[in-house]
Amino acid sequence: MKALVTDHMKDWLTLALTGLGISFAPHEWLGGMFLALAGAAFAMRTDPERDERELWLVFLGAFLASHLAAIGAHLWMPEFPKQVVMAITGFFSRRVTGIALSVGGAVERRSDRIADRLIDRTLGRGPDDHRDGGEHG
Repeated sequence: MKALVTDHMKDWLTLALTGLGISFAPHEWLGGMFLALAGAAFAMRTDPERDERELWLVFLGAFLASHLAAIGAHLWMPEFPKQVVMAITGFFSRRVTGIALSVGGAVERRSDRIADRLIDRTLGRGPDDHRDGGEHG
């Protein structure tokens, strides 16, 4: 009975991880994720969070970054231990998350100008476009 339950759990876990893009052994991913979250927790001790939301953001960032790093490592360095890549990525994920949030905020603040430039480059300016105050045509 125990073996039957173990087989079903293994199949369920393998199926779930395959859905997340993992094509290597589930135990490697689980071990790597544990190390990634431990690395993120260790890195957080050097610079504590200001509130609980930031704590969860760091853990979610570690999860996502280490997951994607493991997929990349499996593709480009199949023989290299994925757990090492995931642990290192988890440790540095806090800084990567901070940079990503800063870049996202900057893009959001400039979104109107960015959209205008993309439209101008793609479609060109129309004859009725007077954003600069001058006449175009």
